[in-house]
Amino acid sequence: MRKLLDDRRLLLPVLLTALAIAVGSVLIIVLTKDASGGGAPSAGTAAQSSASAPGGAVKVDITNFKYVPATVTVKTGSRVTWVNNDAAPHTATAADAFDTGSLGKGDSKPVTLSKPGSFSYVCEFHAFMKGTVVVK
Repeated sequence: MRKLLDDRRLLLPVLLTALAIAVGSVLIIVLTKDASGGGAPSAGTAAQSSASAPGGAVKVDITNFKYVPATVTVKTGSRVTWVNNDAAPHTATAADAFDTGSLGKGDSKPVTLSKPGSFSYVCEFHAFMKGTVVVK
């Protein structure tokens, strides 16, 4: 190790790599804190209430590491479609009820809900992302 540090040609790349790792770690912590509600409320907070669309179809956008709206209420037999607008992959997973699988940027997945109840769901990759589908 001493020989590596004595070689001045390697010192700069080693220092730059360490700096990049440190900056990346700080960014991950800051962005995760904001996405989990640690930052100021966004302008879309009021839109995160219950929503539905004509014909019983509902769209849930995945934007800025949030489900928008966070809660939707639909009739039995309705279809809910999740659309990922983030660069990161996401899922909408409710134990024993539905699972969109991994959605990349721009991907969408419709799920038809035929069983009444209240279903809490999460993103398997980002556990702080939570939503609810109420089926009546």
